[in-house]
Amino acid sequence: MMNKITCIFLCAVVLFSCEKEIDARYEPSFSALNIWLGSNVQKPDSMVYNFAFRPVQEADTISFSVRLMGLPANHDREFKLIAISGDTARIKQGVHYEFPTYILPAHAYEGVYSIFIKRTDTFSGQPGRIVFGLMEDGVFRRGIQERSDIAIVLMDQFAKPAHWDIDPAPYQPLMRFFGAYSDVKFQFITTAIGRAPTFKVRYSGTPIPPDEVSYTQAQYWQNRCRTQLLQYNANNPEAPLRDEHGEIVTFP
Repeated sequence: MMNKITCIFLCAVVLFSCEKEIDARYEPSFSALNIWLGSNVQKPDSMVYNFAFRPVQEADTISFSVRLMGLPANHDREFKLIAISGDTARIKQGVHYEFPTYILPAHAYEGVYSIFIKRTDTFSGQPGRIVFGLMEDGVFRRGIQERSDIAIVLMDQFAKPAHWDIDPAPYQPLMRFFGAYSDVKFQFITTAIGRAPTFKVRYSGTPIPPDEVSYTQAQYWQNRCRTQLLQYNANNPEAPLRDEHGEIVTFP
């Protein structure tokens, strides 16, 4: 019985010592935030956001992660981002991007948040690069240098997939499902199916996601594009969808 009590006492002492050691790592007033793109632990150097490969919509989101250095608070705390470098004279808040209100909840160490990206025609000719960082405001400091910024390249440039016209076995070319390529058609397909038609269509064997899809899936998307095109032209009888060369867009 005595040995059991002694064991419990020693465990309690060790646990208390560990908690004190954790608390001692940071001053009570110290709070810093590490930030990085995406929701994974690994930090990418930057992200290329190509409007040409996105569905046509007014705004989209880019996710980033936050992790606290310091002790969590017993109340919610707001933090803010600002543009710290890049094409800051060309890429403007309110025009090209927006920051919602960011809150690190009470007792929380980390979270995933979003930046709103607005669609404009600014980047159809030349890409732009913007770097965001934490606004130090007396509540939070910036974290370690390796996790102190978010770099995003914005562009709006089409590129015909190399396997659009020809793709050797066991694949079928994209032309088989979508017809002749055009930038307008590429954007229409992207909006209709919710992803850019850069995938490869496998007609035998098991497709390997995310870059391969099955023949049946491609047929489904082909029919969806046909339906969406019929609806678009019905809503615009005087101006059916035409590509950048003035040709009426069709699907086989």
